[in-house]
Amino acid sequence: MVSTVTCDWTEDCVHIRFARNHANTLTTEVLLAFSAALDDARRGARGIMLCGGDKFFSNGVDLEWALTRNRAEIRHLFLTLGECIVKLLETPVPVVGVIRGHAVGAAMAMFMACDYRYAAKGRVLIGKPEILLGVPNPYYGDQLLRFVAGDFIASDLIYTGKLVTAEEGIALKLLHAVGEKSAIEGVAGERLRSLCELAPEAFAESKHMRLGSFIADLRDQMSSRVARQVEIWFSDDAQSRLRVAAQRLARKDTTAG
Repeated sequence: MVSTVTCDWTEDCVHIRFARNHANTLTTEVLLAFSAALDDARRGARGIMLCGGDKFFSNGVDLEWALTRNRAEIRHLFLTLGECIVKLLETPVPVVGVIRGHAVGAAMAMFMACDYRYAAKGRVLIGKPEILLGVPNPYYGDQLLRFVAGDFIASDLIYTGKLVTAEEGIALKLLHAVGEKSAIEGVAGERLRSLCELAPEAFAESKHMRLGSFIADLRDQMSSRVARQVEIWFSDDAQSRLRVAAQRLARKDTTAG
């Protein structure tokens, strides 16, 4: 079986990389593999880097796959995604995210859960287009974006569903730095190594003070908000919009191939 998530250790740091396909789309299986990799990293790593592919960090949930799932399976998908995001936020060691390609929808939420965020220059896009597909941004993604960027910027991104470039992401305070695609993972690695030199307990407590109350709210709201997410997902309007989007993406993949 081809791995959907890879882990590369360098001394006491680990690079966790999405590696499912060219778009690195997310399914429950991929998210569970990521969660297991994160569990292993948390047991032995001083720092974690979250990475993806050259064209896509990840293009979010695999719509073609998701549209074949029943209500229970979609609920499991969104609960698993929420748990992955919470687990990233709860990770006591530094987590640095770096994208060389697009990070869209659920993938952007996972990227926003990193302590530091780096991206390649050029046409690297990030955004939360869920509303254009007839579904809301899941609660944990909505609240995380507002926590990182503030309500004014987050509302504009969420309500319009627009994608912004990495350079625009700097101005919006979504990213810490951008750089050349060939070098950006090295730049992010330097930041990770500097964070790993900090006193581990001091870093972990500082991170908990920053995020503890926020995480508690996410956990408290998770089940009920996902239930509402699933209800909207299976509405006639959302299903129609999602199928149109899935067909459009499939045509793009065929053209690219």
